[in-house]
Amino acid sequence: MTQKCKQNPAMSAFRKVSSFVLATGSCLVTSFALLKLALFLSTPGEVRLEKVWFYNFLDNATLTNEILSTVVMDLLLLSLFILPHSLLKADAVKAFFHRRGLATWERSTYCLMSSCTLLVLMHNWASAPGLIVWRLDVAKQDRLWWVFVLLHGFAWAIVCGGSLIMDLPEILGAKQIHHEANHLAPPILYKTAELRRLYGHVRHPSFVCITVILWAVNILTLDRLLLNVLLTLYMYLAWNTDSQDYQYHKGQLYRKKYELSLNLSEK
Repeated sequence: MTQKCKQNPAMSAFRKVSSFVLATGSCLVTSFALLKLALFLSTPGEVRLEKVWFYNFLDNATLTNEILSTVVMDLLLLSLFILPHSLLKADAVKAFFHRRGLATWERSTYCLMSSCTLLVLMHNWASAPGLIVWRLDVAKQDRLWWVFVLLHGFAWAIVCGGSLIMDLPEILGAKQIHHEANHLAPPILYKTAELRRLYGHVRHPSFVCITVILWAVNILTLDRLLLNVLLTLYMYLAWNTDSQDYQYHKGQLYRKKYELSLNLSEK
């Protein structure tokens, strides 16, 4: 009891303010990064006549050198995002936070660092306008433009809805800090063992919708092809769901259907 009282003056003010600043900064920066990402990935590309097709670039040495330098730059930017995004999830990093009594800061720090590297990637991304794999001018076809916009809008809605269902404040790390400030157990402990197991290796919703967002583009340039291939492979390798995850989702679906049928029968 005496030790607890001695700790309070040192940590209560500074630690709570620092935790609040970290959680707020993480939520704001992550929200801004996701908004920028939606515009970055889903804004229809403009078709320009000076662009050439995939098989033409080898005929132009200057264009070839320009494209190679673009590929190298974009690979470095993707590495800047993917490597920290993966390394910060390592057990050694989590143990580092735990040893210093900062376990509740781990998730907020992870989201903040990932969002900052994502913003750096988008701000410095080098496009390759001289090389097209496919193109479709949606600006001149109203119906096609609406199909494109609605498809991306629906996919982003599923991603955002899935994030809310997966407990968005906990994903961003704000809930952990709130629980610590109110002397509650970590929020993950209030979840079932099956859900904790799922969250241990899957923290992003809807692999299918993000894949649609990446590949349903009206213009696929070399830089976008590089981005799509690497992020799709990264998602496939990182989101390693298995049969137990499938059975958990299946059981939850049956339970929700049963609860819905009971509510409808009562009405």
